[in-house]
Amino acid sequence: MKFNKILSVASLMCVFALTTPVLAGCGSSRSDSDAIYICVYDGGYGTAWIESLAEQYSELTGVRVVAEADESILDRIEDAVSHGSDYDIYMSHDINWQAYAAQGWLEPLDDIYETEVEGTGKTFAERNLEQNLEYSRTTGDDGQEHYYKVCYTQGCGGIVYNIDMFEKYGWEVPTTYEELTELCKTIVDANIIDDDRNVLVPFTWSGTDRQYYWDYIVFEWWAQLAGVDKVEAICRYYGPEDVNNYDPNDLDALTNVYNGYELYNPDTYYKEFIEAYSLWYDLIAEHPEYSTSGAQGYNLMSAQSEFVNQRAAMIPYAQWAKYEISSVAEDGEIPFNIGFMNTPTAPNAKEEGPFNYLVGYGDSMIIPSNAYNVEGAKDFLLFMATYDACYTFVDKAEGAFLAFDYSDVDISGLTETDTYTKSVYDKLTQSTSFTVASTNPITVWTSNKVMPWVNNDYYYALALSNNANDKASAAPAAVGAKMYADANAGWQGWCMSAGL
Repeated sequence: MKFNKILSVASLMCVFALTTPVLAGCGSSRSDSDAIYICVYDGGYGTAWIESLAEQYSELTGVRVVAEADESILDRIEDAVSHGSDYDIYMSHDINWQAYAAQGWLEPLDDIYETEVEGTGKTFAERNLEQNLEYSRTTGDDGQEHYYKVCYTQGCGGIVYNIDMFEKYGWEVPTTYEELTELCKTIVDANIIDDDRNVLVPFTWSGTDRQYYWDYIVFEWWAQLAGVDKVEAICRYYGPEDVNNYDPNDLDALTNVYNGYELYNPDTYYKEFIEAYSLWYDLIAEHPEYSTSGAQGYNLMSAQSEFVNQRAAMIPYAQWAKYEISSVAEDGEIPFNIGFMNTPTAPNAKEEGPFNYLVGYGDSMIIPSNAYNVEGAKDFLLFMATYDACYTFVDKAEGAFLAFDYSDVDISGLTETDTYTKSVYDKLTQSTSFTVASTNPITVWTSNKVMPWVNNDYYYALALSNNANDKASAAPAAVGAKMYADANAGWQGWCMSAGL
């Protein structure tokens, strides 16, 4: 690795601007040719981790790093990478990197993937998780395939629970769906009331801005019921060659992208997805008493507060749970131990797992081809793959992990002292991980139309609606039929948008 050799060693301090930055301006008058400007999406992981990494890098190299956090990065990133970027690196979810690469807006990263990461004895490619490599390459404007991104985080999601509460009341962590339903009934029947006359419920959740957190449990039930191979085959979006005569169990026969809508058929390929949603529906929609009253209308802060105030025993969340929930707790500290449980095994599971859905696996780190300091940006990405940088991220992001191999990273000092970090680490290392990310062009150009919810429509909040018609439209059979019909109606247009 070269980060301690090729860069300026001038004595410069790292600058970290925790503002609501403007994407135009910070680099427009850059006079320091060595400085590296980084824009990080401000959400979920906080900013302490990038502040620390920027400082560490500056101390190693003497190079000034300006790292800014921005909640609105995605509103302006396309204009920046296409017309003139003020930043050398962008780190965010939902970056449409494949489309940008196809238009020549991103810097190819083949060279850093071949470079050895200092202190590891491994190349950057070897420091990545194996599955990262497929999802970091795409065809560029030269018609050749290159690496154009670095996967940002490896994630997990599911049910976060109050460990201390479970121990206090003698509740066993459920390992099966039946045990989960029995636990919910036990909690409700106990009628535990706090000093403010609030009754403890099994779950709290946000139906307005984070209802998709339920996906993290439903997707793992889907993998259990269908098997990871079928989930991954569906996520390729290639339908059967003959739409009128096919075997839905012959996954190798999925070769015709123009029939991709058939993958949403609730009687065949998508049967297990609807079954997984049905498990959620039967547990939550059919038992509103298992959730905080009005959860379908809660914003995220309301759900977090209910959990912190111990009015709910569990909450669906992802790897950024500890950081975000801590923000609403007094003095920024959750007053009890928390952790992820393995998603309980579904009835009639084909594969018991445990499985781990890689939440946020589409998150990206990219370098615009028009960046001011391309070589410095590449060097910083190499630095992020070092063992020390990987440790710092977990520590400062409070339990989240970068998308690098942690098998040689000693984080025992964190896992032995924090139940949450240990639960994330266990889920990442002791489960079969899978993703619903896809390299099919149809997902590049119509990303909000496809998998897993057609047209990006969610039904969790609707399923608890007091309106009978709305609730009926969220029933599993209705949802399955609607998604299949919508995919059938839209597929030809989506293929055209993708240039297929």
